Amino acid sequence: MKKGTRIGWLLVALSIVLSVWVITSQHSEANQTTTDGFELSDDGTELISYAGSGGSITIPSTVTTIDAGVFSDDTTITGVTLSSATTSLGEGAFAGCTALSGVSLGNITAIRANTFYGCTSLSSVTIPSTVTSIGYRAFYNTSMSGITIPSSVTSIDLKAFEESKNLTNIAVSSGNSTYSSVDGCVYNASSTRLLLVPEGKSSVSISGSATTIASSAFNRCQSIASLTVPDSITTIESDAFSGSTISTITIPKTTTSIGEQSGWTPAVIYGYEGTAADKYAAAHSITFIVLGTDDNNTDNNNTNTNSNNTADNTNTGATTDTSATTPTTGLSGGASTTSGGSSNVAADGTHQKDATPTTADGDIDPRFILCAAIFAGGIAILVNGRRKKAIYTSIRHEDDLDD
Repeated sequence: MKKGTRIGWLLVALSIVLSVWVITSQHSEANQTTTDGFELSDDGTELISYAGSGGSITIPSTVTTIDAGVFSDDTTITGVTLSSATTSLGEGAFAGCTALSGVSLGNITAIRANTFYGCTSLSSVTIPSTVTSIGYRAFYNTSMSGITIPSSVTSIDLKAFEESKNLTNIAVSSGNSTYSSVDGCVYNASSTRLLLVPEGKSSVSISGSATTIASSAFNRCQSIASLTVPDSITTIESDAFSGSTISTITIPKTTTSIGEQSGWTPAVIYGYEGTAADKYAAAHSITFIVLGTDDNNTDNNNTNTNSNNTADNTNTGATTDTSATTPTTGLSGGASTTSGGSSNVAADGTHQKDATPTTADGDIDPRFILCAAIFAGGIAILVNGRRKKAIYTSIRHEDDLDD
């Protein structure tokens, strides 16, 4: 092997070895691991991962940011206390922590999507007054029976508490400018729109101030058998009862608009002949029991089934009221931005890190640039050597032909 070729291969090998060293040393230099199993950033403000023994844990007092998915699927953690310095909690931070029963949230500003997803033992959470938003499925499938929303919260995703079948009471603190609560249910600030009924409730008394039952309000409510809609309600939005098991419902003559309800077909609708309720029942082959007549209808039959309804009652009541205001859902479902250094969350919720070697300031490590230069130099020497060899071979071939 020619001397130049040997040097080229040596440089390539050296660059590879140095690159591995830079990556490993950079990782060890940038992060620190405590005796409790917390891996922190070099300045101690970011919690990157956890490999402790579980139980009731206390987050180090220097931590201000907890990365996404740090504790996800850890079934050994039973309790968590965040320090007052912690203000940012990443998406899915405790997702799948099935033994987690209680948590103190420090001074975080948002409970992001899937934060406590599948924490089936979680029975108690105090939301601090620093929180302004509660994200998509933040408390999905927990065992909480009640929770208080502080006055600071201005955005709640209406699926934040989905599948929490024990939840019977959501109380909104007085002074909240966006939401209010009546009988453990969430309304807008003026209580004119019923937004969210906890899935664990077995009965509901709708506020007499409410004029609208919003989309998804009774989503997956499977403990309520019957419901009486008060006279104040004029609009039932599309999918207001989606996924619920309400089998009998009484709808007043004052309700003039009923949107399509996917995944919900009651056994009986009680109402007034000629009204939106009557027309909805007729259009969906639902038994309709007449309580009386509309002001514009003089028919006094006491009972009526859909098979006897006239053509006038067939289609008009089942259309969606497109003029109804769409309920504010706060955070959008699914993919919201995660804060916290260079960490990422994969589609499956796992915690991932950027593999590019960087300094604490986020710049590319200059040692890595040096490795790349050595590698390029080695390749250049090898290519140059091959080119010279090709030229030399070509010259010899021409000389042989001349001879």
